[in-house]
Amino acid sequence: MSKIIVIGSVNHDRVWTLNGPLRSGSRLSFAKRTVMIGGGGFYTASQLLRLGEEVVIVTRLMDDELGHAALKELGTMGFDVRFVAMHSGETALAEILLEPNGERTIIADAGRPGIALSARERIAGNAAYINALLLDETLLSSLDHIPLVISQLPLRPAVSRPADIVITSRTDVAGKEMDAVWEQAREIAGTRLRTLVLTDGPRPISLYDGQSLTHVEPPTKIDVVNTLGAGDSFAGCFVSELLRGKGLPAAATEASRLTAEWLSQRDASA
Repeated sequence: MSKIIVIGSVNHDRVWTLNGPLRSGSRLSFAKRTVMIGGGGFYTASQLLRLGEEVVIVTRLMDDELGHAALKELGTMGFDVRFVAMHSGETALAEILLEPNGERTIIADAGRPGIALSARERIAGNAAYINALLLDETLLSSLDHIPLVISQLPLRPAVSRPADIVITSRTDVAGKEMDAVWEQAREIAGTRLRTLVLTDGPRPISLYDGQSLTHVEPPTKIDVVNTLGAGDSFAGCFVSELLRGKGLPAAATEASRLTAEWLSQRDASA
């Protein structure tokens, strides 16, 4: 078992399961509507927990009924919640539109001022995973002493953080050449960066070190009705496999297989 610090969001998602695809100007109907805990940090941390890792979650929740219910659920699930900060305010739901083909569209509130995720003291662990825009100085100082740091590539202005590996998806960097994405990753991760990982749904995963490119074919191709959290879950599996001693291509292959297995099981139980 490894100790992994997950720095990222824990949201309340309202998932609308649509009866048809999104089309501009159309009238939508939905089969069901569900409120659940979600967020990039939550999905990655949950996958790590399922794989038997010790997970310290660094996030913030609102100091209201939904926020305290989420904090209680995180503790019950088995997360170390000592670094979950409670902020005054009301929990805002993220609206997620889920199409029949599994694609999802996320509608989130962009009006809130950015608040850095924080830690009251330095945190130690075997690895850290970051899916957040703003980190305070204590967290940044902690990362300098953690052997393996993996960060999602931020899609909005974000504080730089030392990271060995940066993960993003082809969709999020659509139209950009690999070298341009590498330079974007270097800006956020600094000179510590050694690998850029690009996921692409069921298509090959790309591993790039600034000079050479390796493609990893996913071992399992599946059709799913819900892709929510797939990329975040891949990241969790990838971190775990690296800590178990696998090289980058083997870790990506196994992470892809485990994610496909998880998505299939979730569909079957829906």
